[in-house]
Amino acid sequence: MLGWKPIYENICLNGGDWIFERTNPKGPFVPGMTAEVKWQNGITWDAEISGADIKWRIESEECTPAIIPDGTPFVIWVHYPNNTTSTTDDYPWMRGRAYRTDMED
Repeated sequence: MLGWKPIYENICLNGGDWIFERTNPKGPFVPGMTAEVKWQNGITWDAEISGADIKWRIESEECTPAIIPDGTPFVIWVHYPNNTTSTTDDYPWMRGRAYRTDMED
């Protein structure tokens, strides 16, 4: 498994947007790589990948963060292209649960 170990992390959600971004310190990601947050309730949030940056920007105006209940499990999957099999090699990057924090004005 290439030494890949998933990280356990909670995704904290409130009434606003969910923005998550990381830069790969080793440089650009493999061309054709994709990633997604897959929630146990069937919702999927696709990542945007550009060079060494991977990010999610889930807008509250779409009401998407609001439909993830507190405690919902998720896995962030990373999919690397496999040119030998014409499929992908899939690795869990993070596992965890939604942690709902409702903030009052």
